[in-house]
Amino acid sequence: MHVRNARGEDAEAFVRAYELSWDAMAGPLVGKRLGELVSFEDRLESFRAGLEQASPDVRILVAEREGAIAGVATCVREGATCELRSLYVVPDAWGTGVAQRLMDAALDAMRGRGATEAVLWVVEGNDRARRFYEREGWTLDGEMRASQLGPSEVRYRRAL
Repeated sequence: MHVRNARGEDAEAFVRAYELSWDAMAGPLVGKRLGELVSFEDRLESFRAGLEQASPDVRILVAEREGAIAGVATCVREGATCELRSLYVVPDAWGTGVAQRLMDAALDAMRGRGATEAVLWVVEGNDRARRFYEREGWTLDGEMRASQLGPSEVRYRRAL
């Protein structure tokens, strides 16, 4: 498995990996498949725009496994804090270490740019993701917000 910066030619595979993961995990929590919320074309455009506009404070990563994109992550540094904005792994790669490698790469990149703390938001009912983050040293900080998609989200925090 190899984690690297995303490239323009990754657009379709990135968007499909995100969709497969969403539909398997978040979709049941939200009650909608990703394609019902945002069109594939809009997601492609968003990915490409993100790459074009990316600054040194933004990392868009992919994990390749057996020649295919098995996971994606986005991390943004704002001052001394880094936000892990997305971390999605295709269901076929669950339990293989892809999520761990993506998270480590994103946080290492932000440490290298001076971040000393990280935060992330996760759907409150996403028990699988929450167990993963808690095993990795993330702790709830008491903040909650309503998701645009319906369910509440909780915030986790950790030192880098």
